[in-house]
Amino acid sequence: MSQSYKTDLYRRIHEELSRIPIIDCHEHLQRERELPVGDDIHIGRFFAHYANCDLVSSGMPVEAMANVQTDPSLSPSDRLKLIEPFYRRSWNTAYCESLRIAIRDLYGIEDFAADSIENLTDAMKQRIKPGFTRKVFDRANIEFALQNPFGPHQIYNPDFEFECFICDMVDCFTGFPIKELERESDSDIQCLDDYLKVIDFYFERDASTASAFKVGRAYDRTLFWDDVPKSAVERTFNRLLAFNDRPDRKDIQALEDFILHYLCQKCGDYALRMKYHTGIQEGNGNFITNSRAALMANLFMKYPKTGFDIYHISYPYHEELITLAKNFPNVTIDFCWMWVINPAAGRRALSDMLDSVPANKLHGFGGDYIFVEGTYGHSVIARREIARVLCEKVAEGRFSEAYALQIGNMLLRENALENFNLKTRREAFRKRAGEKST
Repeated sequence: MSQSYKTDLYRRIHEELSRIPIIDCHEHLQRERELPVGDDIHIGRFFAHYANCDLVSSGMPVEAMANVQTDPSLSPSDRLKLIEPFYRRSWNTAYCESLRIAIRDLYGIEDFAADSIENLTDAMKQRIKPGFTRKVFDRANIEFALQNPFGPHQIYNPDFEFECFICDMVDCFTGFPIKELERESDSDIQCLDDYLKVIDFYFERDASTASAFKVGRAYDRTLFWDDVPKSAVERTFNRLLAFNDRPDRKDIQALEDFILHYLCQKCGDYALRMKYHTGIQEGNGNFITNSRAALMANLFMKYPKTGFDIYHISYPYHEELITLAKNFPNVTIDFCWMWVINPAAGRRALSDMLDSVPANKLHGFGGDYIFVEGTYGHSVIARREIARVLCEKVAEGRFSEAYALQIGNMLLRENALENFNLKTRREAFRKRAGEKST
């Protein structure tokens, strides 16, 4: 049955959006050498991120989900039996829809079902091999992605394929992995000034080849970063270095605040846009009030030369973010993850933003997955929902069809290239891509 929104206008706009090579603003995807092989290829892969949270939320025991993800002894039908009751409860969510789109288009299977689970597993084993990421990106018409890698280095991991990625610098500085940073930077850290010199070292070495600087601390603390003087935290840092001392959480947070302000200044000096996790946190259970983008208004005010890209549209605090992006020239809005969190809310938010925020400040897509099939499914949903919003604007008489297509190109491609200065940075990254971590 044809959906009611699939008018001739929708078909024209969606077709044109599908031709745009996406600049994917955020991923956590595996390196090619990290792809599973042999019997490690199974449907647990699809429940390593996001959909697993919905199944657990619906009542699935955490231990059972862990077995689906990692137990090597389970057969394909065993894994399906563990997820099936809870998958059916969660079938309605966009997390699960993204997976169905992916397995349909990439593996030729309509759904997770008893009569197709063996065929799905076999198809995965045939297709998941070196070059898989690029093939999926090509199918999704994604040119390349801004990558937030996991390990092995603390701050910057350039060992990713240039054709698929450009990598972020990642904030571990506010977590104070002092020994690891000493080892990686070949430095001795004996005081706070030494620590700041190590930060300087990483920026001098890596900032010109990085895509952005990612801060993910909303998972474990408030996003209000107080403006703390250096003199107030030097003693706390010295206590971190002591063998038999440990500052309390209040003192450590003040030290984190000081370092974050230092990082904001460094990013401004190097014209490196900062990307902040805001809004909903991945996983089951967290303090959502920690992650409101509005808590960072003092940073936006104090560091006008630093660009701030606000992830996940700060959902469910996106209406506050609309005001921030409208008021602050250095704040942009990023829809990464959003289209699989809540497509309807994403449509409403994008519609509101296109009525109130300059269109060059909106980044329309980031897959935000650790497995590339999820990115594919997410991209299909994103193009669909963006097309629906643009049709709405044309139907309202606010946009011409030609202007709607111009906006679509900005959302999916041009804004990211311009706001992150990706042409220059990607050429610099080319020289480092493929370096192997040790």
